[in-house]
Order: sequence, then structure tokens, then C-alpha cells
Amino acid sequence: MGNLKLAILCSGQAGQQRAMLDDLISAPDMEGLRRIASGVLGEELESWWRSLADEEIFANENAQFAIALYQLGVWQRIAPLIPQPSLIAGYSLGELVAYHVGGSLDAVGTLGLVRRRARLMDEAARGMAVSGGCMLLWRGRVSRQVQGAMEQGMRAYGLDTAIVRNRGEQVLAGPADAVDRFLAAPQIVNPDMVRLTITTPSHSRYLASASEAFRVVLDDSALTPPSVPVLAGVDAARVRTRSQAVDALSRQISTTLRWDRCMTALEEAGITTVIELGPGNDLAKLIEAEHPRISARSVDEFRDWRAVGRWVESRGD
Repeated sequence: MGNLKLAILCSGQAGQQRAMLDDLISAPDMEGLRRIASGVLGEELESWWRSLADEEIFANENAQFAIALYQLGVWQRIAPLIPQPSLIAGYSLGELVAYHVGGSLDAVGTLGLVRRRARLMDEAARGMAVSGGCMLLWRGRVSRQVQGAMEQGMRAYGLDTAIVRNRGEQVLAGPADAVDRFLAAPQIVNPDMVRLTITTPSHSRYLASASEAFRVVLDDSALTPPSVPVLAGVDAARVRTRSQAVDALSRQISTTLRWDRCMTALEEAGITTVIELGPGNDLAKLIEAEHPRISARSVDEFRDWRAVGRWVESRGD
């Protein structure tokens, strides 16, 4: 396919919405995945999803499972339509799903690990999410004065940098009451701050115990080396072995993610085309804004998922 060099991006939390599992729940071609999901949940998938109140789909354990399941369904459909990717990267939760895309985990193993990961994170963060959310998106470049006030506020209120994105964007994480105080501080002025509906301070020191526990879980899991390199979220290194995967997936729970480096690594690898699995298209937009020579689309941007294959084919002409 010409000079095509493809990468797959697996999305993280924040793009979930009530209708996102409707097609998966009803489509005949998703019957096998529905059975797997129901088995992992210990209850029928549709009953579980429909029983959740609107605010409950943002609760960490529910959100992680639903988003991972959504991505497994999308990948099941589009994988036969596209060439093998050259690289895979995952944003936050998506880094675990990336190993399914890379052939390291089957659907049962992936969803089971997603459940264990979410529960360990929630145990580590117990009592922190008393209101709002535990993560905050800091957008845009700001003056040195505002930057200094932000950094001082982070130290004063105990917030960590959870994710470094691009162009001055970063995600901050900490206990919900600490995020409250940070947002209320008069010296911290940034009209583009957005509090995320994420109830656990992912990728921060507060989840160190979850990192340690998940490493044990991964050591005992059926995880195998990926057939396609996966970029480690903490440093954008290419993961090719099982031990590297265990280390990357456990560390990222309580360590800053360098998504900016992952994006740079895609360009340096000569990637020409990116598909984001969704839900949402945040990662695709970030790629095209920072690295315009790469064409990036989310599956969610196509009216029909079958069009993904035609779009990728056109990129190789």
C-alpha cells in the first residue's frame, strides 16, 4: 500500500457516553464478545450497562470496563480491513488495551485485567473522590507568572502531573478535595482549565500501592510479548518483551505519562496514518495538531466502520 505506515491508538477515559455500547449490545457480529464480557462481569452485559445511572458510567471501575469493551469491539471489526500496524500506543487505560491489539492478550484476559486494574486503583484511592473528580486538564501555554503559580499550587495542594500532552497541556491528578482547593486558588488563573469526570487520581503517587499490586497480577497473567511493538506510556520506549510489558503496565498507574513523547515517537518512526479506536477523537486531534504530516482519524468519525478500511487504503495510494 505505497508508503503507508500505520499506527493504532487506544483511547483513555473521558470520552464515554450513555449510547456508546448500544451497537455492541445489539449487533449480531458482537455476540461472542458479549458472552465474554458477561462472563467477566458475572452478569449479563446489557442488564449491567442499563442498570447504571448516568453518573455511574464515569465511576472508575464501570468506565474502564466499558471503554475497554468498546475498543475490543471496534478492533474486532476493523482489524480484518486494514494492514498490520507498525506501532501501537495507548493513552492511560488504553495502554492495557494496546496489548490486546498487539496480540498479547485475548478478550477474556484483557477484560479480566481491566477489572483487576480498576479495582486495585479504587482501593488505593479509597476516600479521595468525595466530590467532583480527581483529575484536571490544564490547557494552553501561559505566562511564566501563571506557570509559576500553577507549580506552586500543585506543591501546596499535593497535585501531581499525571499526563504531559503537548503545547503546554497537561493533566493534573490528586485527591478530589485538593483539586477543589487548586481550582479555588485566586492566584491560579487559567480560563481553559477543565475538571475531568475521572474519580481516581491516575498516574500519580497516590496509586503507588496499585502499581505494586498490579505488577503481581501481571506476572501471574497470560500476557505474552506483543507481535507489534507497543509504546510505553511513561517514556515512549518500544515494548517487545513480556517483562517490559509487565514493567510498563504496572509503572504507568502511578507514574507520569509522556504522551507528548509517544506522539513524537510516532513521527520519528515514519508513521503516516493513525487510527484511534475511541470513544471520542481526542488523540487523533492531538496528533494532527502537533504532527500535521500524519493523517489521523478516529473510528468514531466514520458513519460506517467499514469505511475505515477504504480510508486507510486511500492513504496508501
